[in-house]
Amino acid sequence: MPLTFMVAILILTVKVYFELGNQLFKRSVLVVEDEDFLRSLLASTLETAGFSVSTASNALDAKQLIKTLDPDALIVDIHLGPGPNGFDIAVAARKLTPEVALVFLTNLPDPRFAGEDPSSIPKNVAYLNKNLLEDNQTLLDALESALTDNKRSVYRHDLLEDRPFANLSRTQVQILQLMAQGLSNQQIAEARMRSLAATESAITRTFEALGIHNGADGNARVEAVSKYLSIMNAQ
Repeated sequence: MPLTFMVAILILTVKVYFELGNQLFKRSVLVVEDEDFLRSLLASTLETAGFSVSTASNALDAKQLIKTLDPDALIVDIHLGPGPNGFDIAVAARKLTPEVALVFLTNLPDPRFAGEDPSSIPKNVAYLNKNLLEDNQTLLDALESALTDNKRSVYRHDLLEDRPFANLSRTQVQILQLMAQGLSNQQIAEARMRSLAATESAITRTFEALGIHNGADGNARVEAVSKYLSIMNAQ
């Protein structure tokens, strides 16, 4: 058998071996996103970057796929409609596989807007605001950072000092959300299981944090809700 032919066969064998190896050792990512178009776009971007990708549109499907696939990473939206949210999925995933990498991809400025304590978010995750992503590379870099436990704050948009309502406490964010739902002071007190006096005091502090004068004409509430809705609708 000619030497050149043997070399060609060897080169082909090595090429096939590495191609099979690349397919076998692709890192796997589960994308959890309830918007069909965005979910498809994310999957396409990740597949082009060399990842093995699975998708889910809700928490139930996501939890089933986590058990079945044991993915290396999750890219998960926080708001997924009625039922468990992205944080619930992340907690369930970490119970099964503590080493799974997490990337939150959301419109929410920070976890307080989902009723979560910001301090409960692990440091070795990425938190990206969809509206602050200028290109796909930022998402890919954040995913790589989460996969390699590179704790870079650049991928923590929830820690940005200039994010909306950054100066509000978790309680104040909650009160603002309840006001935006049209609840009265008494209804807010009942929802939070606090006294009316304590609730009114907290509402006053919320207005002060927003830089709104709390007059007797009721315009403070209207102004606060308008500010909240204008920012959240832009997210």
